[in-house]
Amino acid sequence: MSQKDIARFCKKAINFGFYSITLFFAISISATQIALSIILLSWIALMLVEKRIIFARIPLNYPFLIYFCIVIIAALLGADFSHSAKAIHKFWIAMTFFAMLTFIEDMRMVRRLIYILLITTSIVSIYGVLQHIFPGLDIARPEGRKVVQWTAEGGVASTGFFDHHMTYGGFLLLIFSLSFSLSLSRVQQIVKNKQFFFLHTVLPTILIFAGLISSMTRNAWMGSIFAMFFIIVLVFVGQGFSPAKISKPEGLPYRKRKIIAFSVIGSIFLFLTAYTLLPTAYSLQSPFLNRFKSIFNISTNIERFYIWKSTIDMIIEHPLGVGMDNYSKAINNYRGKYSHKFSAGSDAHAHNTILTQAAEHGIIGLAVFLWIWIIFFKEGIKIYLNLRSQKPEARSQNEKFMESITIGGVGAVAGFHVAGMFENNFGDAEVATMMWFIMGLVFLMKKINPNNTD
Repeated sequence: MSQKDIARFCKKAINFGFYSITLFFAISISATQIALSIILLSWIALMLVEKRIIFARIPLNYPFLIYFCIVIIAALLGADFSHSAKAIHKFWIAMTFFAMLTFIEDMRMVRRLIYILLITTSIVSIYGVLQHIFPGLDIARPEGRKVVQWTAEGGVASTGFFDHHMTYGGFLLLIFSLSFSLSLSRVQQIVKNKQFFFLHTVLPTILIFAGLISSMTRNAWMGSIFAMFFIIVLVFVGQGFSPAKISKPEGLPYRKRKIIAFSVIGSIFLFLTAYTLLPTAYSLQSPFLNRFKSIFNISTNIERFYIWKSTIDMIIEHPLGVGMDNYSKAINNYRGKYSHKFSAGSDAHAHNTILTQAAEHGIIGLAVFLWIWIIFFKEGIKIYLNLRSQKPEARSQNEKFMESITIGGVGAVAGFHVAGMFENNFGDAEVATMMWFIMGLVFLMKKINPNNTD
């Protein structure tokens, strides 16, 4: 077998790994990580065969490398280095992002990956709705049936094929944001062609949103609301709308006013349709409404406030961090005065990504962590505006699709971080792997864009 044959085989194995990842994302974290392992092993083999370093050059390379070094330093100086050393391997899932940018070059492949992802996630969302309708349904774990949880507000928190409803909700938040963007991109065609539905994009959005609601995950709900708002604002910015024009509708072309109307009406329709898919939604005192109202109820969230307060106390005393995954060990020294407010197991994490980063990796680690996301959002918006720089009639269908992926991905990550204000979703492997995948899609649009001048 020649070197060319081996290299060709490695590239096919990498492509197989990408397709497998999108197929199993919503079904099995073990299968997803096996697929990622295939990609990474094939990547290493390819570099050995070609005797060169194969790695995409992107603006996030150095920030992420610096962040990783700070994580190691914080672990060395932290509470338990041996424990942190075992936990650092969790960062390997970030290679999903770098592998995508290194090997994916074909927009047709991107389309296939997204459609596979939407189909599988829609099916799992239907399963989540069924879990809500039939409490205890759990075909993935028939022996225990303890995964589906009852919330304090009286509703079933669906988990899909995941181990926890927050993981399920956080995962669906990311896919929903992407799907919502793809649906919203059709608004202009709806207006232009006087067509009222594009079933292949709208239906997955509705189903995934229904699954998101059935998860009863409040932080994911808030993240999805913010993501929708963020995406709509980006669309308006891309259309050249300004606050002055929006405040004076007579200054906008008739078609653009129709686009705004369809966007608002469509978002409301999306929510109502998905909401009414669930039987208990017909009651004004439904568990969904009670769950949503509890977001603003201080008494039901008081424990989380105390968790944040004790975490801040820990950060003040350990400005260099306690080391990766050492939060649960160190927090017990600071929660004593709040112990009567904590329930069993509530000390597992800070219920806040920012506080977790500061507590485990120190203030410097947090600064570099934020640097990564500042660059991501800056580059993501730049990619979108670059795609929008051409006249509408000059843009191909591929470029319009790329616009939707870009704003959907940027909106998804924005929603992810809003949800992360109330949950350490960055430390959730299933959710974080999908987040890296979405980030990869955004940066791929710069790589694949034929009109990119950078």
